[in-house]
Amino acid sequence: MATDLLKKLGASALDLLWPRRCFACWKPLAGDDFYLHLCPRCVGDLNFIFMDTDFHGDGRSWGELFRSRRSLFEFNGLGRKLIHEIKYHNGNFLLPDLGRMSSIPFGDMAGSILVPVPIHWRRRWSRGFNQSELICKTLAAEHGCRTCNMLRRIRHCRPQVGLHLRERLRNVEGAFSMAQKFLWKGIAKDAKLCLVDDMITTGATASECAKVLMGGGGHNIHVRTLARGRC
Repeated sequence: MATDLLKKLGASALDLLWPRRCFACWKPLAGDDFYLHLCPRCVGDLNFIFMDTDFHGDGRSWGELFRSRRSLFEFNGLGRKLIHEIKYHNGNFLLPDLGRMSSIPFGDMAGSILVPVPIHWRRRWSRGFNQSELICKTLAAEHGCRTCNMLRRIRHCRPQVGLHLRERLRNVEGAFSMAQKFLWKGIAKDAKLCLVDDMITTGATASECAKVLMGGGGHNIHVRTLARGRC
């Protein structure tokens, strides 16, 4: 109790010295707000997704590759702004809030092994990080999971933005492989694997990753992303 009180007093003192403001509307945040960088009104503007949705990637329904596929919100409005900040502007400070948002929608993630969708070394070098790995770490801390870089990207691809479905499928074909040092080392073959990425649109990238995991012996594969986009 005393520790919690000290934490609250410390947070209140910091708010007085450096008042927090909402990332979206820039209005001051109250000390007891649930989120660290988003006000309740702006969070309410997010288009949250409350159920799995079917989609078709390579001509097969997602059910043939994934056991489930869930995203937190639609890639529009504030959702787009959040993803762009994390992906292109190193907006790591937003990740704890997104982790909190996932507590209920991703509640079945506990005990899973989170597998980040890898990026090519050239893109990692230019960006300085892989946003999927950062998201994985946040979700792992929130849901009590472990992360494992089981996949590697072996071919540099052009961005998927602006491509139609068939172009997206061709673009990522053969772009991934199993990372040998993580090839089921200490991992049960029936383990629940959750592919994690910042967003999903047609599912082309996630499908290609799932095929590689299935080729390596995995079969209990799920997909979790922050946002869901539209072509």
